[in-house]
Amino acid sequence: MKRSGNRSPLGEIITKTSPHPSTRCHFRIKVLDLDGQLDDLEENCLPSESPNYERCIATSNIKKKRREIAVGDSLLRGTGGPICRPDPSHREVCCLPGARVQNITERLPALIQPSDCYPLLILQAGSDEIEKRRVKAIKRDFRALGQVIDRAGAQGEFCSVPLVAEENDERNRRTHTINKWLKGWHHRQNFGFFDHGEIFTAPALLVPNGIHLSVKGETFLAHELAELVERALN
Repeated sequence: MKRSGNRSPLGEIITKTSPHPSTRCHFRIKVLDLDGQLDDLEENCLPSESPNYERCIATSNIKKKRREIAVGDSLLRGTGGPICRPDPSHREVCCLPGARVQNITERLPALIQPSDCYPLLILQAGSDEIEKRRVKAIKRDFRALGQVIDRAGAQGEFCSVPLVAEENDERNRRTHTINKWLKGWHHRQNFGFFDHGEIFTAPALLVPNGIHLSVKGETFLAHELAELVERALN
């Protein structure tokens, strides 16, 4: 697939959608995040400033096509073809190698435009920081990401952080902790949650270091996410 779009220090947009007319917004829905009360004060120190979007509710009989955007860390490398091929004019994959959840949050304003009406976001995040940062800090960043998605009036579908080769016990322990929390948090916040399970612990889907995906693993993930997009739209 020919790549296009603007490059950034964090990565590149693999394929970019074309602008399209949208329905005028008539309502503003505010979402209150009460989940932060479950942890200590440090957990609640979320960014106080973020783009002020409005959720679009269609009031026209003309059905508008929604944009679908998959955005995440290095796991999305090589997934653009299967995800975007069914509708390249309205689908986009943004891979940010090495990105933390916070970096993805910062990138969203450039991906979601105020004119977009209820876009679908597929989020694959956390893998590039699971061993480097405290679990509390990662939770805090996911909450901040969730707030931006709510303000954008988007449908958020989060994917679990994949488990890796079994010998990496400490990484998998932290991954289990984050995924268990993510599943409960997503339910409370009305986000979708897709659990990869243990499929990526299979040797054939990983490179020799037991952490990063092989070409076969990238292909498998791409088809999983493409199917997730179709289910989320139906």
